[in-house]
Amino acid sequence: MLTRMYCRIAAVVFFLFTAYPLVVKLAEHRLAHDWAHVVLHLSSMLAAGYAGWLAATDLPARLFTWAVGVGYTLLGTVGWFIDGLLLTTPVAIPLAPVDNVFHLALGSAALAVLARDRRIRATAATSGQPG
Repeated sequence: MLTRMYCRIAAVVFFLFTAYPLVVKLAEHRLAHDWAHVVLHLSSMLAAGYAGWLAATDLPARLFTWAVGVGYTLLGTVGWFIDGLLLTTPVAIPLAPVDNVFHLALGSAALAVLARDRRIRATAATSGQPG
């Protein structure tokens, strides 16, 4: 249940964090330098929305939360030491400090949700109540 709530919140955060830069970059004709990053965030928003609202079970929410927890925490950490990914290609993903903070915040929150969810499930299993 906590992972579904995380996915719902993450979907909204991904939307907000992507919509504003997308509009600004389109207006300033700078989207060509960061389009892959925008597509990745929009894809993450769609996956989070599916896992949070539409999925029949909690499994997609748990998998998405694990992926964001591990992937984004790693990306947010590595981002402080590199300027981006695939920078010499058409699908360059530049990583600025604001991106690193965003990635670390989402990733750390996901890991915290997973730890809390695991604790709740363990307690429910030992007490015989459904988790």
